[in-house]
Amino acid sequence: MIIPPAIHVSASRRHVATRWLCTALSVVVLIWLAGCQGGTQQVLDLESPQAREARRAAAHAIKPQETVGSGPNRIGLITANMAPGGENGRERDIRDGAALAVDELGRAELSLLVENTDGSQQQMRDAAKRLAEQGVKLVAVSAVSEPVEVVREALGTQPVPLLVLRSDPSGSSPDTFYFTSDRVDSAVEGASYAVASGRARLVVLTPSDLTARESQRLDRGLSRYGIRPDLVATSTATFPGEGASAAKIKDIDAVLVIGATDADVGALSRLRANGYLKPTATVLGSSNWALAAYKRPEFAGSKLCLFGPENGSRMTKAYLQRYERAASTEAAYGFDIIALTAGLLRAHGPDGITAKNIRSPNGFLGAAAAFRFEADGSVRRTCSIYDVQNGGVKLIDPAPRSF
Repeated sequence: MIIPPAIHVSASRRHVATRWLCTALSVVVLIWLAGCQGGTQQVLDLESPQAREARRAAAHAIKPQETVGSGPNRIGLITANMAPGGENGRERDIRDGAALAVDELGRAELSLLVENTDGSQQQMRDAAKRLAEQGVKLVAVSAVSEPVEVVREALGTQPVPLLVLRSDPSGSSPDTFYFTSDRVDSAVEGASYAVASGRARLVVLTPSDLTARESQRLDRGLSRYGIRPDLVATSTATFPGEGASAAKIKDIDAVLVIGATDADVGALSRLRANGYLKPTATVLGSSNWALAAYKRPEFAGSKLCLFGPENGSRMTKAYLQRYERAASTEAAYGFDIIALTAGLLRAHGPDGITAKNIRSPNGFLGAAAAFRFEADGSVRRTCSIYDVQNGGVKLIDPAPRSF
């Protein structure tokens, strides 16, 4: 079954319950993820936080090399869990999410070879060489402090797909895929949701720290959906209340505010004060907003496109039961490394873990919703839409489970 073009992704939310999933991975993981519904399991807390953390650390102690699973198909993961500053929460969650997925999705088929490094070029290089010698079919890298080319070179001439848990694909090779989603991805998907809902006239407010590379990705992402903003301006813009510029952007019905600093709030307030916005205008945020932003009255009723695991799913329950903490977005990314691999094995067999198959336009389904890869190796994910209410967020539209 061929998935409709990307321009229809947001509109497909109304029909997602009736659509078939398009790859074997989607079928396998959907069955597993949908196995349990309801609220998150409660853990009886009879320990102090310090004692519980000490017990958890002892039960899941980090070693330089670890193997999870006993299957013949070997997958590598290079982390920075041995960094001098101690165990990193992000790295830990990725490793734990991947380990959980091996047990739940493919322990008999997969072996996850984890190389916990200090994040330095030398240790990353050594880890990649060890993994290459063991014949791994795919390598994921969560360590982000050094260039990924260090790992690619150490793998040698073998066409081993590389999954990098970063969001920027600049300078990547054809066999390299970038696996995480960031504020630009969130902003683009949020804007597509608003436009699909009839909010055609859009102003984009960019934060002062938006890089040139991020700006290019933002433009390209909006263009992919056919979105042409009426105005793209920084949060320091003055927005005069009269003249040709004012006439051009009158009656705006959506504002995309990527940042959430005082400067961004000020720019939004100036747009409102100068009468540019319709009374019913929607404010769109991004995944970069801090929790404190939800409490700002200027952002009440804003819409956010957020990536991450679905609360109450089987993955989040299993993660909580095993690790005694809630599953983060990073844990879902770790889980999805294995979900992707297990799905490729089921769909294509032991020789199916290839860059060509990873680029399937049908995409895949994991703990962090549906995802697929673009030509440049960047990832696209469906996201859930939340409404900012009472200092927090409320889910109003779950992420589509296919493209």
